[in-house]
Amino acid sequence: MGCEVFVYQEVMLDMGQHQEEFLISLLVALGLGIACGLALPGLPFVPLVIVLIGLLVWAAWGICRGSKQVWPAFLLAAFFLGLLRLQSSMLLPPDDISHFAGKELRVAGRLTEAPQVKARSDGSISVRYCLQAEKVRPGKEEEQSASGTLYVYARFAQEEAAARPQIGDTLIVRGSLRLPHGFHNPGQIDTEMLLRSQGITATLIATKGGLTAKALPASEVSAWTSLLRRLAAVREHYLSSMQAVMPKEDAAAIFAMLFGGYQGLKPELLEFFATVGVIHLLSVSGSHISLLAAVMAWLGSTLRLPKMARVVLVISVIAIYSMLAGLVPPVIRSALMGGLAFLALALDREKDARRLLLLTGLFMLAISPLLLFHISFQLSFAATAGLLYVAPVARDWLQAHSVPPLLSAGLAVTFGAHASTIPLMAWYFNQLSLSAFLANIVIVPLVELIIVIGIAAGLVALVLPLVGAVAYAGDSLLLGLVYELSRCMAALPGSQVWIPSLGWQAAVAYYVALAFMVLREPWRQQVRAELCARKMYLLVPLATLIAFGIGYRLSQADKLTFSIIDCGQGDAACLQTAHGKAILFDCGGERDGNEPGAFNTGERVIVPYLRHYGINKVEAIFLTHAHADHAGGAGAVLKKLPVGSVYTADEGREAYAQSMGIGSADPLLQKLQPVQEGAVFEVDGVRIEVVYAPPLTVKGAESGNEASNVYRIVYGNASFLITGDLTKENEKVILEKGSNIRCTVLKVGHHGSNTSSSEEFLEAAGPSYAAICVGANNNFGHPKAEVLERLQGIGAKILRTDQNGEIKFCTDGKTMRVETYVE
Repeated sequence: MGCEVFVYQEVMLDMGQHQEEFLISLLVALGLGIACGLALPGLPFVPLVIVLIGLLVWAAWGICRGSKQVWPAFLLAAFFLGLLRLQSSMLLPPDDISHFAGKELRVAGRLTEAPQVKARSDGSISVRYCLQAEKVRPGKEEEQSASGTLYVYARFAQEEAAARPQIGDTLIVRGSLRLPHGFHNPGQIDTEMLLRSQGITATLIATKGGLTAKALPASEVSAWTSLLRRLAAVREHYLSSMQAVMPKEDAAAIFAMLFGGYQGLKPELLEFFATVGVIHLLSVSGSHISLLAAVMAWLGSTLRLPKMARVVLVISVIAIYSMLAGLVPPVIRSALMGGLAFLALALDREKDARRLLLLTGLFMLAISPLLLFHISFQLSFAATAGLLYVAPVARDWLQAHSVPPLLSAGLAVTFGAHASTIPLMAWYFNQLSLSAFLANIVIVPLVELIIVIGIAAGLVALVLPLVGAVAYAGDSLLLGLVYELSRCMAALPGSQVWIPSLGWQAAVAYYVALAFMVLREPWRQQVRAELCARKMYLLVPLATLIAFGIGYRLSQADKLTFSIIDCGQGDAACLQTAHGKAILFDCGGERDGNEPGAFNTGERVIVPYLRHYGINKVEAIFLTHAHADHAGGAGAVLKKLPVGSVYTADEGREAYAQSMGIGSADPLLQKLQPVQEGAVFEVDGVRIEVVYAPPLTVKGAESGNEASNVYRIVYGNASFLITGDLTKENEKVILEKGSNIRCTVLKVGHHGSNTSSSEEFLEAAGPSYAAICVGANNNFGHPKAEVLERLQGIGAKILRTDQNGEIKFCTDGKTMRVETYVE
């Protein structure tokens, strides 16, 4: 008995001495379980529960018996917990609103957030509502109960939106219900998963006049709803007070610094902040929480408050600020991670800060496993971990090399945050800001001052409006200084560098190396000794892996890739030659025209896609015609990347300038030149033929789909045919001319519309594969059933961007391999 007690104490002592390592391993196991749960959907629930219970019993028995297998038992339990939590979080109740997707219906529900309003250039406004569904009536069916949360989008004339519904009011909306759908390309943020992690399972576009609001009676307003309404009113007070004394764009920027959000910001400010690595300052993050905590801690010290009183003050201010920021999930996460970490550090408990971070991560993922796939959580957690684990090591190293303490602290914080997020930044953005080291020393303190003054000014303005206005005016001047400093830093040579995307294997290797760097010396020595003792066993698999990688690279040396990019209801394709030269065929376009602040497909989809694959220069762009869904994104490509020539249809530069959102006098338009039918271009053994290019004299070619050029790409025995929005009438013209349109891959005309793809044209082309660029749930009903039937009739394998995401064709000119982003 005494021996068992001794062993039990030894096991518990071992776990107690290595608490951080134990918590890290649990967090990794839980994350792996969640990731595997997503990769292996449909696992049986009951057996998983039985296995989890068995593992917990095993762990409990091991603790009682003092077994050395306690740690593995807990790790396996964490892994299976991740599997279970992911499976359960992906299940939706039978009455969830998403089950009615694809139908015209009427939804009634409660407003859960303040409406998000955006003014448009035509004087109308767009509004987004967040609605908790309660009742639904599909078509003429009976009304039935519903659950789940959805976003509702509506547009109003300015005079129609004078009275806005409040949180808790009932909205009755008619419109078309859709499932959320993003762009499925490598490195693209998973919109569906992001919204799902926020509880959003559907979206609805309200018909004109199809939205009615019913105010919640005062007697039914709960205390919680009343609090949310008051907080929304306080935020509105801040914004209106700022707009009264400064330009609206300045007010939007300072409001974003205080409470988060990019609405109404200057695009240039966003770009400059992103370039110098301080874009996180425009959203509520852990840095905001730490700043407020630091100010309150300083105030408490100045007032000589006892330590516990300072702790209460800091926690209270963080809680109040979180409520003012709307208590949305990102704010709560930041408050938990940033607040707990700061408190532990302020109390000289650095180890406790790290443990608190790990416990917070475990708790948040166990409660909401989909956070693992949320970019905000990924960056926030990784950056905070970098501040707690990497920054102290970097600070000690800098001080050991005679760097002044204040400077070493600032540099170490920047290095820690960057070093811990490099794989994430590489995957999502492919950029690293070198100017961030300078920006964190110069710009960040100024922004922190803006935040402190802004919060104080809003409170003062409630009592002394004039004093608050003066403070806001000073804030506006500080913002101007920050704008100029960020502009100058963004213009510095090498302020932002491209970094290659890392696969999960490379990311794991990177974090293992980073962990080794920050290991405590005893552990580092032990790991080093173990590696040296087994170096021969490690060198063989490492050499094999390197040889395999080199062999794979050599096998791809003569491969051409032709990728259809998922850009929604638009066309875009990228050709990469065997020597890495890139050529674009159409570039997608803006979802909302050239509306200020609209989603720019070129900037948000095409350019990130190119950077993900290491494409930093485009040899040429071939545009089929000037419609915005084909040419609109080219404007962003021209502005962001070096581009050789842009070959167009014969519609005139003015038409392309309008689609691209480029001024008619912009020098970039000099790159545009119409191509002549019959022209041939040779690049790295790839032949690009201009099969059809109607001149302006052809009826209908001055604008519209009739102007579409047709390009044929030939590489060995493989060929690709790009038809733009070519109409059946023009297809007939091509056939009458006897042009060679035989192809291995056909980019189907006009997104699968029945105005294209005649049976005669398809038979003449004879493709093995038919790729359709089409947006999910589009309003046009593309692709049409008749077109799909004709494609099936010629034996072509049909691939669609709305179902398959990116479609990549790889060929050496003899064989063809097809890969899709969504299996």
